Order: sequence, then C-alpha cells, then structure tokens
Amino acid sequence: MSGAVLSLVIERPSVGASVCRRFEARYRGLLGSGRQHIYDALMRLVRDGLLERVPRELFDELADEDARGAITDGYRATAAGARAYRGWLTEPIEPSKLSRQETLIRLASTQPNDRATALALIDRYEQVILRLMQGTPLEVGNVMDELVADERTDFAQAELRWIARTRDKLGDG
Repeated sequence: MSGAVLSLVIERPSVGASVCRRFEARYRGLLGSGRQHIYDALMRLVRDGLLERVPRELFDELADEDARGAITDGYRATAAGARAYRGWLTEPIEPSKLSRQETLIRLASTQPNDRATALALIDRYEQVILRLMQGTPLEVGNVMDELVADERTDFAQAELRWIARTRDKLGDG
C-alpha cells in the first residue's frame, strides 16, 4: 500500500484528504483501505524519508485543488522517495494467484506517460504466468488433480490474452 500512496504523491504533491480521495478512486477493487490506513502510510513514508511535509501556504503554487484552503500541511516526495518508487515498480513479482493483483496495483501506480515501465511490468508478469504454467502437472492422478490443472491452464491462457491486449494498448503489440 505504501508504494501506491507514494505514487499518488509523486504524481501530484497533495494534502492528505486529496491523497485519500485519489487512492479510493484509483485503487477501488484492488486495494481496500480506510482513510486512517492511508494517513498512517503517509506518516510512515515521512518517517522513512520518502515524503516530506510541505507547509499549506505553498500549495497555492501546486496543482492540488483540494489543498486550497486546507488546514493541514501537505506532502511531496523526496529524492529517496522517487528512487524507492522506481525500485518498487521494477522489483520482481512472485508467482502466485495474487500476482495479477500486484501487477495491477503497480500498473495503476505507473505514471501515464511512462509506457516503458508499464511494458516492463507486463513483461515480468508474463514471465510469472509462464512459470505458473510450467508448474501445472502434465499428468493428473484423479479428477481433483485434473480440475486444478484445468483451472491453472485456463487462468494462464486468459492472462496471456490480457497481456497481449495490454501490449497492444501500450503500443508494443
């Protein structure tokens, strides 16, 4: 969740209320989290040196409309925060059924003009799916094994179709 919160502040320095609103809009269905969890993540990111507080008076110069008239200070990313964000987007995704969710969270956290990072995420996810397919047993011993193998194969084939469509939309098809 911290990577997702960090991505929103990198995208646009903001007050906490704006980060919460944008988090809920962007990650609905991917990451469930209450406002307090988002504020906790903001505090952790500040404590870890990845974000810094910005006096509310400076927000008139920033693009955050929610900040105008805000009572509290806002947040912006530090250089260390930008490096951590890039590292998070490029770190390996472990093969599992949760790989798609992790990929989608990172994809939603990628800046709209950063197609190279989006394509790299898709490439890594494809490798995860191919590894999952390799883990599907070729022989099945009973109907339950067969059902599990069928589901893994169907899942992998559907994911590979989604990957192909995603590449087409990103212009690398």
